Amino acid sequence: MRKQLTNAISAVLLACCGLPAAAELAPEPIPSVETLPSAYPDTWVFAHDVNFNSMIAGKVAIIDVAADTNEFKGFVDASMMANFVESKDKPLLYVAESFYSRGTSGTRTDVISIYDKATLKRTKEVLLPKNNRAQIVASKYMLKLVDNDKYLLILAFTPATSVMVMDTDSLEILSELPIAGCNLIYPMGDKGFASLCGNGGMKAVSFDEKGQETNRTDLKPFFSVENDPLFDKPVFIGKTAYFFSYKSQVQPIDLSAAEPKLLPTWSLVSDEEAKQNWRPGGWQFASSDDDKLLYVVMHKDGYNGSHKFGGEEVWVFDTTTQKRVQRITLKKNAFSIEVTRSETPLLVVTNIEMGLDIYDLKGEYQRFISVGDSTMPIVLHRGR
Repeated sequence: MRKQLTNAISAVLLACCGLPAAAELAPEPIPSVETLPSAYPDTWVFAHDVNFNSMIAGKVAIIDVAADTNEFKGFVDASMMANFVESKDKPLLYVAESFYSRGTSGTRTDVISIYDKATLKRTKEVLLPKNNRAQIVASKYMLKLVDNDKYLLILAFTPATSVMVMDTDSLEILSELPIAGCNLIYPMGDKGFASLCGNGGMKAVSFDEKGQETNRTDLKPFFSVENDPLFDKPVFIGKTAYFFSYKSQVQPIDLSAAEPKLLPTWSLVSDEEAKQNWRPGGWQFASSDDDKLLYVVMHKDGYNGSHKFGGEEVWVFDTTTQKRVQRITLKKNAFSIEVTRSETPLLVVTNIEMGLDIYDLKGEYQRFISVGDSTMPIVLHRGR
């Protein structure tokens, strides 16, 4: 009786209200697999979700920041404070990550996972024999490709720091070069790198085709680690690395040759802005574009410790004139930023709520993109 009554009510609703009958959906084929282009469009970025809530499940998401729908293109795993770099000469993605035999405990295994860009399948894996890759909060400068992507440089930590050199053709670990007292990897010359040091100086190391050290240079301290330290995340324009200090100074360093060359410093702020304590801050708080402009997240009323908290504006500087040319006021404070290399470049902002706000370079807000619930995309990589 109840079934008959339900059917009668449904018939009345259809007749009175003109509700269409539900069309039967065709079954989706299983398996359903799609591939990405091996050369990604220049509006795609990599959003590295370190996932502090579950570091074993970190990932690098591939996002089309120019799209209003279907922005999320896929992801690759990035376990346990992983690090990521995209090859510009090969259709490959590299992830330095770690695994434990019992999930979050047990025997540790460090690997370089190599993914195909089109299928996002892990195609190869290189074991790091000492299980000593640095597990530090993700940074672009812990895993770098140099010499036309011939060598992969991997930061190691024991707790003395060193850099492993891997041949990307043979997949052999060629050497491990010590940089005790210094940290991170800034590509230098053809086969080399520099690192910032705890004494306020810089160490530079060059190597040959076999990964063996050929030259080592130690720059004397050139900044104060006590009064105005440098952030360890520079922005590269060509072969020049632009380092920023906590109190808004810019220290360019020419890394085009086998030895670093310090260039004249300049300031992000005027005297009046310095009195208002405008300072840079965030995690990945600066970027650049093809016009040699710097984009820097800034906050007012800065203080000792505020360098970690992002900012409410992005200031744009011409590195040729060393003058500010634009101020962009953000809808929500920025934690990390990146500028795409697309024909119409876009400013990608990881806001303090860990979503992505997209702006054009005039500062006009375009769209919001979510990388997912409880995600932490604090490192952004533009396509190479």
